[in-house]
Amino acid sequence: MKKISPFIFALLLSAAVGCKKDTPTQEGDPANGALVKFLHTAPGTPAIDGYINTTKITPQASVSVTDNALVTSITTGITYNYLGSVTSYLGQFPGNNYAVVPAGNTTIKVVASTPAPALISQQTSTPGAIIGSVTQNTTSGTAYSVFTMGLPGSTTTPLSVKVVEDKFPAAASGKAYIRFAHMIPNGAPVDVTGTYTPTGGAATTSPLVTGTAYGTVTDFVAVPVNAVSTSSYTFQMYLAGTQTKLGAVSGTVTVAPGRYYTIIGRGLAANYVVPGINVTLRSTARPSLPVTDPTTKLPEIYFNPPGIVFYTNK
Repeated sequence: MKKISPFIFALLLSAAVGCKKDTPTQEGDPANGALVKFLHTAPGTPAIDGYINTTKITPQASVSVTDNALVTSITTGITYNYLGSVTSYLGQFPGNNYAVVPAGNTTIKVVASTPAPALISQQTSTPGAIIGSVTQNTTSGTAYSVFTMGLPGSTTTPLSVKVVEDKFPAAASGKAYIRFAHMIPNGAPVDVTGTYTPTGGAATTSPLVTGTAYGTVTDFVAVPVNAVSTSSYTFQMYLAGTQTKLGAVSGTVTVAPGRYYTIIGRGLAANYVVPGINVTLRSTARPSLPVTDPTTKLPEIYFNPPGIVFYTNK
């Protein structure tokens, strides 16, 4: 199956914005409106469209998918893991920075996207269905992250929309700023550590957050970095109070002094059967072999191993 890279896909998302009022901008730049970023962090949920005050601001993009073993390309909204890699791809809009939208009493709505052509396999949300809607009092020049989260059909962790104001502490020399978003809807509370090696020094591992429950988006905290260059950090989730890892490490995240990053734990901690339909969302990667295994023919949307992704706020 031919797949576009996460980097190119992010560029396509950013380039697709044609309306001036929705132009991505750097938080902190002069802006006649609120600054909004949409994040798709709901495992097993189809692509989404984001609306501001009844106007859809997220673009459509062409992505390659496997739909019951039929290799095809569809035009759809912000995807979660159609690209097949939960630990390296984050569905977001804009791809960089934020979109500028009207400030005030702002209605933010997320809808299941309508793919073209229609998919053949069983989906967990009906195209056009409202996943969640929040009315938020927004302020011009202030940044907000909009998380689509939860499990389809769940009564305990249902699909929903969470809006978080992005509050950035004043930058200090030799520090980057990290926060953690726990978006594994059937996962227990976690501790998160970060490991980095300063120039000329030894690798150091420090706690980032402890005992963080699902749905929590923490405040930004300062972490040490090389003062005049970038630093490589590796983040790892553990079941709270243990040394039991939850998911693969994120690999290397390059951070720089004076920058702000959101680390997201996402995927599934265990298999989840969607109520009412014949779909099991799996906490393992999509197999490719043996070809006789029926699961190799299932769509990528059914596979959501736990892991860490991140984005740069500013």
